[in-house]
Amino acid sequence: MASQSRNHPHAGGMARRLRREATPAERALWRELRKLDGPRWRRQAPIGPRIVDFACLPARLVVEIDGGAHNAPDVALRDAKKQAWLEAEGFVVARFSNQDVLGDATGVAVKLQAMASTRLPAPSRGRAGGGGTVDRPATHVELASPVERPAPPPPAPPREGAGRRPSRRSQYVFAEASVVEVDPAALVLVGAIAGAFGVRGEVKVRTFTAEPEGVVAYGPLYDTRGKVVLTPKRWRPIKDGLAITAPEVADREAAEALRNTALHVQRAALPPAEDDEFYHVDLIGCRVETVTGEPLGEVVAVHDFGAGDVLELRDPAGARRYVEFSRESVPLVDLDARRLVAALTPADGEAP
Repeated sequence: MASQSRNHPHAGGMARRLRREATPAERALWRELRKLDGPRWRRQAPIGPRIVDFACLPARLVVEIDGGAHNAPDVALRDAKKQAWLEAEGFVVARFSNQDVLGDATGVAVKLQAMASTRLPAPSRGRAGGGGTVDRPATHVELASPVERPAPPPPAPPREGAGRRPSRRSQYVFAEASVVEVDPAALVLVGAIAGAFGVRGEVKVRTFTAEPEGVVAYGPLYDTRGKVVLTPKRWRPIKDGLAITAPEVADREAAEALRNTALHVQRAALPPAEDDEFYHVDLIGCRVETVTGEPLGEVVAVHDFGAGDVLELRDPAGARRYVEFSRESVPLVDLDARRLVAALTPADGEAP
């Protein structure tokens, strides 16, 4: 995917003018989008040298509202060039006419919110015991070879209090956490706090998700005890992660005190894994046996040492072994029964 180009130096002023001069259709759609919970939208958003009517940047989704003037050949050609440029930058462009929006602004907004939600980033491979997904069959059918599939989209983040204006650099705005503590066993690792960023109480977060934005796509972030650490209010991409602003962190001192804190989300907030995928956390604790029913141990971690995913098993005596997590090595996964079948003998894969 091509990376987004730097915004035109005059794009900000032009965007503000276009917002003041918004058409009735643009105003109607903006009112409806602001009412909905879910991904955050921007109107008259600068993207490189272009300005689009609406954009959900985390989902890389752009919306253009066309009036009658767009039927003119020269305007249609300009629209086509603009759309081609946006698509080359990795955006999907959805087009609606003024009549579409003025006839059913609510319906158009709901459709766009659904499109954006399906395109948001989701967790991929995480750290040992983390929130990643592992490419494997989700049914009890033995397959010949691994099939790479995209990670499932995350649920839409909450956006209560949408009337509050975020800073210009922010992407999401979240409501206050309504749940203070949860069961630690129901948590999935998605990142860690690397320390303070700047002097205004932002924290730098290392992300263990497929896209950095996945860390803030699931609501409050919890520590290993199940207590809320961060309720992300605003975030911005930085080198090696995100800089996050949260009400729990008042200043740089408080941010530094959280250094090395692991960040988790509730497992229930994650979407179901697609076929051929599993979350690491769902594999931890499963018993593993041979095809003849002999016990091999229990999954205690999932690792990726650079050559693919590997299950770490431990038997009741504490002995460790490692099993490659491929269709050939583990032909059967039954999460309902918390059982995996490995094509090994009890002596295979033992740690030295």
